Amino acid sequence: MSTKKFFIMFFSVLLIVFGSILLLNLLVDPFGLFFDVYKWDSYNFTQNPRTAKINYIDKNKDKFDSYIVGSSGCGAIKVDTINKYSGDTYYNSFYYGSDLMDTYNTIKYLSETANVKNVLLGINYNTAMFFDVGDDEINQRMAAKVSDKNLFNFYTSYLFANPRYAVEKIKNKKEDSFFQKAFDVFISETGNYDKNLRDAENIGNYNDYLDKPTYNVFKAYPKVNKDLTEIENFSKYMKKIKDLCDEKGINLQTVVFPIYWEDFDNYKLDELEKFYRSLGSVTDFWDFSKSTISADSRYFYDSTHFRNSVGDMMLAKIYNDKDIYMPDDFGYHVNQKNIDDFISWFKSYTFKFDYASYEKEIPILLLHDIDDEGIYSISKKQFERQMRLIRDSGFNTISFNELYEYTLSGKALPENPIIITFDDGYQSNYDIAYPILKELDMKATIYVIGHSIGKDTYKDTGEKIIPHFGYDEAIEMYESGIIDIQSHTFDMHQSENLENTSYVRKNVKRFESESEKDYIRAFNDDFKIESDIINKITNEGIHSFSYPTGYYDKETETLLGLSGVKSTLTTKEGINTVIKGLPQSLFGLNRINVYRDMLDEKLMDLIGR
Repeated sequence: MSTKKFFIMFFSVLLIVFGSILLLNLLVDPFGLFFDVYKWDSYNFTQNPRTAKINYIDKNKDKFDSYIVGSSGCGAIKVDTINKYSGDTYYNSFYYGSDLMDTYNTIKYLSETANVKNVLLGINYNTAMFFDVGDDEINQRMAAKVSDKNLFNFYTSYLFANPRYAVEKIKNKKEDSFFQKAFDVFISETGNYDKNLRDAENIGNYNDYLDKPTYNVFKAYPKVNKDLTEIENFSKYMKKIKDLCDEKGINLQTVVFPIYWEDFDNYKLDELEKFYRSLGSVTDFWDFSKSTISADSRYFYDSTHFRNSVGDMMLAKIYNDKDIYMPDDFGYHVNQKNIDDFISWFKSYTFKFDYASYEKEIPILLLHDIDDEGIYSISKKQFERQMRLIRDSGFNTISFNELYEYTLSGKALPENPIIITFDDGYQSNYDIAYPILKELDMKATIYVIGHSIGKDTYKDTGEKIIPHFGYDEAIEMYESGIIDIQSHTFDMHQSENLENTSYVRKNVKRFESESEKDYIRAFNDDFKIESDIINKITNEGIHSFSYPTGYYDKETETLLGLSGVKSTLTTKEGINTVIKGLPQSLFGLNRINVYRDMLDEKLMDLIGR
């Protein structure tokens, strides 16, 4: 082969290789800069929110008039919540690892290219530790149109990026799920993190929480010197941000995020004072760094990131919503007039570890039928005796609505609260349990199987089953204020012996051969039918859900949370720890099964007497 032919072939191969890489990156577009044939914004955000979010905003900027800007702590500031309070339309443009140079560039770019009414700027002490860190990593690189870098070099670097990024996107698309995956952690329409799985995870007893591998970091919190070496750049660029917002007529709202209490040992107090005085000389701000929240790791996802419910508290404080629980020491509005008072408070603040002031131990009883026979029944005599015993021992029955008010609003519960529940909706609940509870002025919640309401035969088989009360009885009990009626599914508690199909849903578990899409459709369809039934009885949808046979998993908890359910009940035995400000403490609740001939002493021991 001649030298000429060799070079022609060599350069042809190179052209094909680089052309293929260019075409792959152009079409698959793992960083959200080009065509993205998959239209998968949330994936692109996860790969590099600095590039993908800016492109998303550019395409949708007519939808927004306000922006949340800052590092990953901003992910807990929910767009829907701040929109409700403000009446504006926010987008959460935060980036993980964002420094103040990134923040300034972002605000500057948005102010020049979009209609910006408000900016909520979220910061923490890291803002004075790191500055203009750089963008060597392709997953951390700021969009060139934002950072004023060379556009040709920027886009070329992504067009000819390592093709593994595009290949990974193709591979992950096949594994994509309705539920959050590690490669897909954003909600593109709002810019927020997708925390639907994490926010339906039960958070209760403190020691149990620390024993979970996810939260082991709080057993041995990292100790490292954190010096605020960039305090001068922090002060300089906070002023640039403030001046820019003033010039453009943008309302700037600055918040300092909650810090976990042990992290304060990593900082020097005099440097923190300098941080605050520098900030206070530039702008008013809200400080949420130190409070009762900081002293309890259950309010944090990890060593630095606080939960969405804490973000809700912050917004409630800023917008003076007194219907949302927050500790008395949560949130300090600082301006130039009170900066000295704030610094004095901050330096003298002592963390309190008084968990009992914002958590309650709640036993929940599980009963079924009241009858002298039957595997899941107890006798009328046992039921009445033990209900009287519970009442006379100082326990006070509460409803789930009262539990929600405690958790979400901080409204006090009576001493020794207890919840009584019945599963299935048997006729004996109306004939026997209801009159006894009414006489004793004790509340209960009955979880009905929708298709069994008013039935004494199984579906269309004609086979006899234990009779279930009907709509009229359900409405009467509900309107008494003694009994609430909630969901035990419409038809996901089937009998293996009585069904005429090989696919029997004994509970909400997904069939092995069932696709995720088909399962979600079946689950949601069942929930919708049941919710319509509950609405006929209570004039509202389902707020509490009892799992048939007790089976549940993180996916069912997520689906129910997305459907507006506020509490879910299992058949796991134990007492529940319910925490003010942590609605996830109402998911995956334990219950104490009251069985036939259960000794009174055993029952009282299990409920804490």
